[in-house]
Amino acid sequence: MYIRLLYLLLLGVASITTHASPTPAVLDDGHDLNQVPAFNVTNFEASAMVLSNRNFYKFNVTFYNEAVPVHCEAMGTTINHQLTSIPQTWCPTDPGDVGSGYGGNGTGTNCQQSNNTTTGPGVSFKWTEQPDGSAALLIVRRINDRVADTAVYKVTPDCIPMMGDDIFRHQVYEGPENFSVPAYRSSELG
Repeated sequence: MYIRLLYLLLLGVASITTHASPTPAVLDDGHDLNQVPAFNVTNFEASAMVLSNRNFYKFNVTFYNEAVPVHCEAMGTTINHQLTSIPQTWCPTDPGDVGSGYGGNGTGTNCQQSNNTTTGPGVSFKWTEQPDGSAALLIVRRINDRVADTAVYKVTPDCIPMMGDDIFRHQVYEGPENFSVPAYRSSELG
C-alpha cells in the first residue's frame, strides 16, 4: 500500500533532480522518506514489436552499493502496436537464475521471488502509461519487509513516438539508453 503512495509522490517530483544531502520526510501513512544515491539504469529498451501483439521492456539497474547490475525485463500484450502498462514484475537477483527471460505477467516467471506481493527482499519494476501520452518507470529495491528504495523515471511523449508506416507502425522508446534516477528510501515507523 505504501509503495503505491510513494510512487504517486515520486511521480510528481520525478523530473526534479537535486544534489542536496538526504532530507527526511514523513509520509501521511506513517512511513519516513530519505533520499539515497540514484539508481543507474543502463541499456534501457522498450518497443512494441512489428507485426506482433507483443511489446517488451528490458534494462539493467545498478544500486549504489552493488557492483553487479540486476537485469530486468518483461513482455506485454498490445492490440494497437503501442507500449502498454506492465504490472509489478520481479527481476532476478541471482545471476544464475535465467529462466525464460520474461516476467510480463507480473509474477516474474524467471525470478527468484515468484509472488506478486511487495514484501521481502528483491528488485521489481513497473511501467505505467499515463493519460497524457507520457509514461513512468517505477523501480523498487526491497531491503526487507519494512524498508524499500524507490525511483521513478518519467518518460515524456516525445521519447515514445510511433515509428514506421502502415502495418509496420509501432511505438518505440527513443529516449536515453543510460540514465540515473533519483531514489528514495521509505521505511515503516514503529
